[in-house]
Amino acid sequence: MRRFMIIALATLGLVLLSSLPPATAKMQVTESYIWGFAHVGSNQVVCKEIATARLTDRPLPQDKQAVKIRSKIVSDRYCAKLRKLAR
Repeated sequence: MRRFMIIALATLGLVLLSSLPPATAKMQVTESYIWGFAHVGSNQVVCKEIATARLTDRPLPQDKQAVKIRSKIVSDRYCAKLRKLAR
């Protein structure tokens, strides 16, 4: 009897999982590189990657868009063609 209940619950779980629609979250990511200061109050100039992701699955008013911004310090070779900031 216990075995039958376990099999029935597992089957029910599989049926429920297979009937769910796939996730539809979409992000359009734009990356750019800039020279910037390492952190607030720092004098050290570093190359930063700025990634902007527009979140398209968020219901917002028509004139607004949800955006996620991320920055991280990367190798100086990514900013080699850019003019470096004066300290």
